Formats: sequence, structure tokens, C-alpha cells
Amino acid sequence: MTSSAKSSTPPAGKAIVLSIKPKYAELILAGTKTVEFRRAWAAEKVDMIAIYASAPIQKLVGIVQVADIVRAKPTTLWSYCSKRGGGLTKTELTAYFNDKDAGFAVLLQDAKRFPKGIDPKKVVKGFTPPQSFRYMTTAEIRKLEKLLEAKR
Repeated sequence: MTSSAKSSTPPAGKAIVLSIKPKYAELILAGTKTVEFRRAWAAEKVDMIAIYASAPIQKLVGIVQVADIVRAKPTTLWSYCSKRGGGLTKTELTAYFNDKDAGFAVLLQDAKRFPKGIDPKKVVKGFTPPQSFRYMTTAEIRKLEKLLEAKR
């Protein structure tokens, strides 16, 4: 990559691979779902998410930037869902956080789709789909960037 090319490497925080069901991954990439809800979240600051669409897709399908993280009661999280496009009904959100006192709303921005998807094993050696997420190393982020450059 040349020095004038824009890197997707997060400037301050970490990057993660996040497993997301294909229908929600598609909504994020279309820009209609700008909040991802999680029962647990990363301990370290995360600035970029590589979206792994789970079965039957099983590919890295895009990246999205993290604008903010909100930890709150499920009832408060519903207001984020209804205002920002969370892709869930109130019933679905309530069921998802059923036994939790609090959860996380990951506020998303600047989603970019990988036109054909990327085999995650080309980026992460010995890749197995994360139950929730996994941190990416700097080397993995660079591999992802090189694959994206090659597809242009």
C-alpha cells in the first residue's frame, strides 16, 4: 500500500472479527442497521469490525467502524434500536437480553462491503468462527488490506 492510500487500520483502538448472522450483516452493509447489540463486549477499545457472516455464507463480508459503545439496561437499549436502526423488534431485543441486567449497543458507521466476500482463512491462520468476537492482530489487518487492494 502506498503512503497516499487510505488504510483501514484502526488509529487508536483494536480491530475484531465479529460473527453476525447473514441477514443482520446484510442490513449493516446496506446501512439500515447502525446498531449491533451484544450481551458482552470487548474489554479493549475497538474501532473497527471485520464482519464475518456466519453459516451459510461463512465469509468476511465487510468492515464497519465503531462510533461508540453504550452499556445500558435493555429498556434503554431499545431506544437506540428504534432511533438508529437496530434491525430488531422490541420482542426480539427483549428476548435477546432476557436474563441480563445490562447489555451493549455498538453504534456503527461507515460500513464497507467486500464485493465477493473473503475466505477468513486467507486472513486468520487456522480460522474458526468466533462464538462472539476475536481480536485481530496487526498482521491480520494488513493481510485483509492486501486482499482488498488485490480485488480492486
